[in-house]
Amino acid sequence: LSACQENKMDGFDSNGAVYFQTNPSDWNNLADSVLYSFAGKDVTEKTLNLQVNLMGEAVGYDRKFRLVVDQEKTTAKAGVHYRTLEDFYILPKDAYSVQIPVILLRGDALMEKEILQLTLKLEASDDLQPGLTQRIVTRILVTDMYMKPAYWERLWMWGDYSVKKHSLLLELFEVDFPETVDEYYDDYYLWSARANMISQYVEENYPVLDENNQPIEPWFES
Repeated sequence: LSACQENKMDGFDSNGAVYFQTNPSDWNNLADSVLYSFAGKDVTEKTLNLQVNLMGEAVGYDRKFRLVVDQEKTTAKAGVHYRTLEDFYILPKDAYSVQIPVILLRGDALMEKEILQLTLKLEASDDLQPGLTQRIVTRILVTDMYMKPAYWERLWMWGDYSVKKHSLLLELFEVDFPETVDEYYDDYYLWSARANMISQYVEENYPVLDENNQPIEPWFES
């Protein structure tokens, strides 16, 4: 994101303000949530980096801003599902954005049944104000269930979604679908090959039953 794209704050009486950019690769994407699933992964924690951008001019010294949990809109528990946040975060000198690490924890059995929500909002500090109204709150959704990627409908080579098909990806290749469609298409041919191989596996081991006890039909046509 270029500095000139976000620096002007007409009529805003402030030395600067901050806001979330949930999708770092697309400033125009107004999505207000990020989903992460621990399902099928051999990890107990995951660090998600949230991008916070500056409105206004960069300065030659560090500035603090506040990121707090909106408890009324949060179902995840600090210390169980995520590590407690810092009191303040730093926008470094001369910077127009910063990545804020939020550490998610594979906390308890509740995550195997529900999608928990961690709602974060930017608040005023002595140095920086909240910026764009529609971008001062973001949600992190965390679970230990298999979750259909948000971009699945764009993945023609995978056929219909099923939890079993998803789990085969992790069992056979020890990888999960990327968090963004851009990351997926960066390795398009590799993902196409994986889809083909899983379809062949389904055909060779027919019937492979899905979570509804229905056979998965081979789907890939090269």
